Amino acid sequence: MRLVHISDTHLGFSAYSKLDPVEGINQRESDVYRAFAQAVDKAIELEPDLVIHSGDLFDTVRPQNRAIDLALKQMIKLSQAGIETVLISGNHSTPRLRETGSILRIFEHLDHIHPVHEPGVTAIVVGDATVQAIPHSVTPSLSSLVRSAKPSKDSPINLLVLHVGVVGSRVYNMDEFNEQTVPLGSIENDWDYVALGHFHEFAKVTDRAYYSGSTERFGFGEAHQDKGIVEVDLDSHSIRLHRLPIRDMLDLEALDAQGRSSSEILSEARERVSASAIDDKVVRLVVKNVASDAYRSLDIASLRRLGGSALHFELKLERAEETEKEEQAGDPHIGLLADEFRKYIASLDIPDEKKSRLMALGMPYLEREEE
Repeated sequence: MRLVHISDTHLGFSAYSKLDPVEGINQRESDVYRAFAQAVDKAIELEPDLVIHSGDLFDTVRPQNRAIDLALKQMIKLSQAGIETVLISGNHSTPRLRETGSILRIFEHLDHIHPVHEPGVTAIVVGDATVQAIPHSVTPSLSSLVRSAKPSKDSPINLLVLHVGVVGSRVYNMDEFNEQTVPLGSIENDWDYVALGHFHEFAKVTDRAYYSGSTERFGFGEAHQDKGIVEVDLDSHSIRLHRLPIRDMLDLEALDAQGRSSSEILSEARERVSASAIDDKVVRLVVKNVASDAYRSLDIASLRRLGGSALHFELKLERAEETEKEEQAGDPHIGLLADEFRKYIASLDIPDEKKSRLMALGMPYLEREEE
């Protein structure tokens, strides 16, 4: 039996202020849609017996209409190809109140598509395989549900699907507010394959348990990760990541400004950026240990202009005294007001046109204050 494992597509995610010149929507939102469409096309090309999506199809509980439309079109493609598809809800797309209802219900009328969103363990029989699907749940807890899930004695192939962080020899979580975790020992070795969702990097947890990772990059912590879908051949016990061609994200080597003047910082930053191909990429440059006098005379506007050809250029300045305080207090760093404002606006669940208006109104004030 062969299956394709996909996860954490986060349809509807958006970031930064650039628009797709063709679609006229947020560029990163468009990138996320494109990655999912490529994932589905690749899955159909591989002609598997089963496709598993292990959670967070959507980025929010109530996604925008275009995210729903895109998801429906892709699920119709899988349905028309006759590929049995099991998908579960993840923490991003699970309502806090059960009365709210799950967006995954929109797929229930499609042939071969099996959405699972109600708390508990749901068994789905696909040919010779039984899939035990466990969507994200707080009550009952995922820990208790995982312990209660058992392979079927009537099925020669048993698969487990869940969206959760696994804590063991390595910690596989995302440090999110409502995420659930289970101990490594709670995942039995009797499963033929365990399809895990939530952790965004392709990773082997046990010989038969894998995270497929996300299909796009959603932060600089994922800048160096390959993204794609996983092909699983249970007969040959082979696992293969098929990489997707997505937009590059570059986290440039941090510039240590200790002992440097403002002009030296600008010169070094210019060399570092010009040595990298940043066109149309998502790029970050961290400048750390900036002395107070250098910070006061630093031409921040010129620093920002260095990344003009990038889709998004994030400049993070860490003052020397702030770094010292953080090391003593252990508090997370808060970046420049303009950077924090961009992140905040990107996180809002509001239409893109409102995000753009807020950015246009607020950014001139914040950047003028920093300069």
